[in-house]
Amino acid sequence: MTLLPTEPLAPVDINTKPHIATGKLPQKRTAAPVTESIISKFKRSAGTNARTPYVKPENPLDYNPSYVHSLARKYPDSYWKNHAESKSGMINKISEDHPLKMVDCNIHDQAPITGMALSPDGSMLATFCNLGSAKIWSLEDYSLLKTLRDAKEEHIDEYYVGTFVPDQTMLLVGGKLKDRNNWSEADEDNNILPCPLKLFDILTGEVITQLQGHTEELLCVKRVQFNGENYFLSGSQDGYLNKWHMSSDWKSLQSMVQMEDGVTCMAFTVSFVPNTGNKYFLAAADENLRLYDFENAALLQTFENMYSSYCDCGKFIQAVDFPFPPPVPEEEAVAPEVEQSESIIKKGKMKAEDTVVAKAPQQFAYFISRGVELLDSEERMIAKDYNSCTLHKLVYPDTKGGKWYLTEVKRFQDEEYFSNAWLIKIASNGRYMMAPTCTGEVFIYNLKTGQVTGVLKDHDDVEIRDVLFHPTRPLLFTSADDGQVKVYTYSKEEDLEKALKDSAETERKANEASALISVAADLSAVSVKDADEEAEEILNVDTL
Repeated sequence: MTLLPTEPLAPVDINTKPHIATGKLPQKRTAAPVTESIISKFKRSAGTNARTPYVKPENPLDYNPSYVHSLARKYPDSYWKNHAESKSGMINKISEDHPLKMVDCNIHDQAPITGMALSPDGSMLATFCNLGSAKIWSLEDYSLLKTLRDAKEEHIDEYYVGTFVPDQTMLLVGGKLKDRNNWSEADEDNNILPCPLKLFDILTGEVITQLQGHTEELLCVKRVQFNGENYFLSGSQDGYLNKWHMSSDWKSLQSMVQMEDGVTCMAFTVSFVPNTGNKYFLAAADENLRLYDFENAALLQTFENMYSSYCDCGKFIQAVDFPFPPPVPEEEAVAPEVEQSESIIKKGKMKAEDTVVAKAPQQFAYFISRGVELLDSEERMIAKDYNSCTLHKLVYPDTKGGKWYLTEVKRFQDEEYFSNAWLIKIASNGRYMMAPTCTGEVFIYNLKTGQVTGVLKDHDDVEIRDVLFHPTRPLLFTSADDGQVKVYTYSKEEDLEKALKDSAETERKANEASALISVAADLSAVSVKDADEEAEEILNVDTL
């Protein structure tokens, strides 16, 4: 520690220094007498004792608007483009005037189908079954393309969740692994073992990689890219969220980070915050919603007590009948100056030369959630409150280091809506919310009015586990514990024709974009090759 002097240092008289040329001391000059007041002495003395002001070190977890906006511009979201108003071919209206009908198909398995996943191009549907099978179905004719099982697994697999890799050559699945040789009296089931994620090669059916790190059931897994790198993010009944850093081809694990917040018991679902470059995500965990920093693998905030028992599903959506969030601010945009009236200046509230810089619009996003309520008694098995789903609004910080805020926009309830079981997922196209039940029904809520638009009742009287809107086709999927997947589309020909026309246009644009990307990649490869050949020629010349 360096101590500061308590007395002022003696001034150095330049007249006492030897002359550079002669080395002799010059004649001492007589200075004019200076009278110094007591106040001046005090100020001078105080100045010598002044300490450097404390500067608080930057916290890497503090929200930094400029950094987040730069990420959002460099890595724009690809999964918020399609909604009820995007004219992508997605189902956009459900009512008496626009009814749905079931598609004649037979997508099924021999046990509960807990989860589903669409391929990136929307041409295939994967289903995940409790018997340890993942099946891939064509959405052209609804035929079975492939059944994936780990033939080398000695114990008992159950699959709940999964996701495709971008090129659709591999499928990552997870769920529960049970000991074939040991029984648990407490669980009335085989003992649970550490539960891996398994990466299947779809063509060969072989397991390429196993990701070990969870001790209990996998409840969610999401594929994500951050800052140009590949990751999987998984949530488990063991209470942990694991961040898996994968290689560029998604085949091998580079590293794994476990987000140990010390409080979560069950991590159900994750959804990335829009317009943040995938830096932040919200997790439905226990009865709460928790905000995490994906980059630093850290818990930032907890929004408590969404439901009395569990909050088991949450997703960001584009609510099309509500005010749209503002776009990401442009890079180094000059904020407009607000002109002030002469009356304000004359009243002395501000100087004529002063200007006021307009503040950028505050960022926000819409989020839907559902939950489970506590029972009034173990014997009666009746929930204390009606089951409900909620539309939230997440408000981003507008200053560096600011807080996030979650507000409730609307709550959706109905006395006939019974969904008091966990591991049930909801879905939305931005206009309607699909809310599955424990009784084989799917309630369709209008987000704007809060009213029930319709009810789908085609499964057995069991839990419906998952529901999906197809982003570019007029299709809706539901899966349930009866081992069935029901597929819905428009009933009226005019609705179907219009949607298929929009779908074809979306596919055409996607193909054009893919062709442009392919051409750009080829040109880049040629450019690199030319540069290598030029460098080789220079090297040969130098050698000669």
